Parts: sequence; C-alpha cells; structure tokens
Amino acid sequence: MNKIRVLVWVSFLLWLISGPVPEAFSQPAVLIEGIRPGQPLETAEMSRILENHLQKMIQNPNRKVNIREFRGYEQVIVPRENFSCQVQVTEKAVQGGNISGMMVFFSRGQEIRKIRFSARVDIYANVIVARHFLKKHHEIQADDIQIANKNIAALPQDVITGTKEVLGKRTTLAINNQEALRLSMLEPPPMVNKGDRVILLIENDHFKITAVGEVKEVGRKGDRIKLVNLSSKKEVYGKVLDANTVQVDF
Repeated sequence: MNKIRVLVWVSFLLWLISGPVPEAFSQPAVLIEGIRPGQPLETAEMSRILENHLQKMIQNPNRKVNIREFRGYEQVIVPRENFSCQVQVTEKAVQGGNISGMMVFFSRGQEIRKIRFSARVDIYANVIVARHFLKKHHEIQADDIQIANKNIAALPQDVITGTKEVLGKRTTLAINNQEALRLSMLEPPPMVNKGDRVILLIENDHFKITAVGEVKEVGRKGDRIKLVNLSSKKEVYGKVLDANTVQVDF
C-alpha cells in the first residue's frame, strides 16, 4: 500500500511540474498494430508513435525526426484489440528540442489511458555550409558552399536549406569552414561603390536629361545615395536603379 501511495504522489508531482499541455495540436487516433496484447507498451514503441506523429506534422520528406530521451510517466497495458493512440503536442514541437505533451490511448474507440510525456527531439535536414573559410563581404559562389545533413533543432531558425538563398549574396561577417549559413549572415551585394561612374537620370513627364556622375557612397538597388554631377560639380542625391544608372531627385 505504501509503495502505491508513493507512486501516486510521484505521478502527481510530475504532473504539477510539467503543467497542462498548452493549446495542443492533435490528429485523429492512429491504430497501433504489431504489439503483443496484455503486455506493457515499451518506451521504444511510444517513442516511435511520437516520431511518426511529428513527421506528419512537419509534412516535409526532406526533414527526418529522431526522438531521444523519451520519458512517459505512466505505464500502458496493451489491450487485446483495436488499440489506437492520439498524440497532443504544441505547434512548436515541429521545431524540435525539448518538448512535452500528452498521449491518449483508446481501445475499441473508448479512451483507456492518458499519459504525459517529455522528449528530446532532433530534426535532421540538409543545410548549406561553408566549404572553406569565408571572409567578411565575400560574394558567395557555387564553389564556396556545400550541403551537409545537420540537426536543425540545434541551429538558429534562420538556417539556410536552399542554394538559391545564398548564391550571389555577400557575407556580413567572417564564416568558418563547415559553419551552417544563416539568413542573418548574408546581404545583397552593393550595386554601386564609392568612386564608380554612373549615368545620372533626371526626368519627368515632359523631359529627360542624362549626365555623368560619380558615386560618393555604397548603394544597393533602391538605395538613395550621394553623388557628384561631373559636369556641374554639384552634389546631388538619387535612387539606384541598376549598376549603371541612378535616378536623381527632382
């Protein structure tokens, strides 16, 4: 009797620590087959159930879920027929890391047990990494990068998974060999640089004038920059249209 009371109190304390499952995301109960009835459900089987559930939530065949350190706080005895389970976790579970939730077990469509669980979730995906050391302001080419399979649950959320987001961009800081690239590490390269000669375009509905100007500050497409009209020697400002043209304020 004392052992039973201790187990009850331990389960209650674990429930208090974990707290309620916030705004759980769940799918219909899934039938579980191939498990011996009358036996306790093994941790490995519960881990597999959670893994399959998260894989469906992610809906991306290029991302693979791996469950580590699964902990269920109660035992479940497998019924003899129509054994199914519904998993309840938050939407954030698809980001991996430490998660908690609820498993609801059914037999013949009737609920027979609820258990709370926690687990460590790894999510593996192909990401873009530096093939070698990249210095700051390096414009990235195809031979600067390669693909590596990494646990993105351990990486920042802006990690890059596609080459289109990388090629032609330049680094905002030095990047080490094999370091995963992130959106915050990259920026579009400048379209014009200080000292460049460009066409100054001045136009409205009635006329169009062009002149040669010298760029006085770095600018990307759409940036408003300072220039000097080489004919009049006057300082002007304008918007960068492309690598050769700046539309002067009028």
